[in-house]
Amino acid sequence: MLTARSISQVHPELLKFVCGDLEASATACGVPEEAGADSLVFAGKPEHLTEASARGAAIVIVHERLTPLANTMVPALRCVFSTRSIPAAMAGLLSYFDRKAERFTQWGALHESALVHPSATLGEGVVLGPFCVIGAGSILGEGCMVGAHTVLENDVQVGSGTILHPQVFIGAGTRIGRDCEIHPHTTIGSDGFGYAKDAAGRPRKISQLGAVRIGDGVEIGGNCAIDRATLTQTHIRSGTKLDNLCHIAHNCDLGENGLYTAGFMAAGSARIGRNFATGGNSVVGPHLTVADNVVLAGRSSVSADVTEPGQYGGYPLQPLREALKTLVNIGQLNQMRKRLNGLLRQPDSGDTN
Repeated sequence: MLTARSISQVHPELLKFVCGDLEASATACGVPEEAGADSLVFAGKPEHLTEASARGAAIVIVHERLTPLANTMVPALRCVFSTRSIPAAMAGLLSYFDRKAERFTQWGALHESALVHPSATLGEGVVLGPFCVIGAGSILGEGCMVGAHTVLENDVQVGSGTILHPQVFIGAGTRIGRDCEIHPHTTIGSDGFGYAKDAAGRPRKISQLGAVRIGDGVEIGGNCAIDRATLTQTHIRSGTKLDNLCHIAHNCDLGENGLYTAGFMAAGSARIGRNFATGGNSVVGPHLTVADNVVLAGRSSVSADVTEPGQYGGYPLQPLREALKTLVNIGQLNQMRKRLNGLLRQPDSGDTN
């Protein structure tokens, strides 16, 4: 349950009390058209306010531009807060209604089928789901939750409060920081793709002896693959968020607070700076460096170092404004070619005397 009074006390920098009853409370959060008398709702448009009022929502969070309208709808609106950013308000409040822990604790703290090596160390409050495996010398910090059929190989360290969803694989020697979340079917610490051809032209595997290091507050979506380094470490630094279906190859280094949308791929030894953001299906080539504060449009390909912050797109990569012009022109290439061919076929009308 979340009370209006606690909102005013805990989030004064994010939410401003507008009007209504500070004793109002909410036990659920949903969209305005499905709100009930126990609901907290977010209203970014006038029609959202109308729905919230008609359904008697307990607490309404409005964008600040709607504050004057909200004042005219009291007392039908029982309690109203304003915010400059609805997404930021969601980030601050939705966690109060998150019942994710129940997915892990429904079986009790330590399921009898979990296999824990005698040399592993479990911190206070660790939850282990059915058939998970904790390898030799591995350490789980306080409050970690490990889902069913998740495997941690030998010498894995996981920081406090980290969540490993079902069917995650964590390879030997991996280090994961505090308050991370790894979603189902993701593999961290599998071998990098390293081969050398012998005299007969056959590919010979280069053993991957390194590890993966993941900082604090990192979230990794489902079906991602992060390879261990050849000799050193593949590094995903603190605050970084990876969407589903991302691949990070061996020896890569991803800077703090990056946002990597679905389908992103980084080839071996790529180094990406802080505050990186990208649209889906983007690619960074091998042994390339991307500066801090770079944004890539979706389906971009980086084939040379990016040394300056800014927005980029396309392949070959261009500043975003130029990339958009190129994209528009591509659709006209056939017509332009026909016109050019027509001009080239015309007889020369110039004076030849």
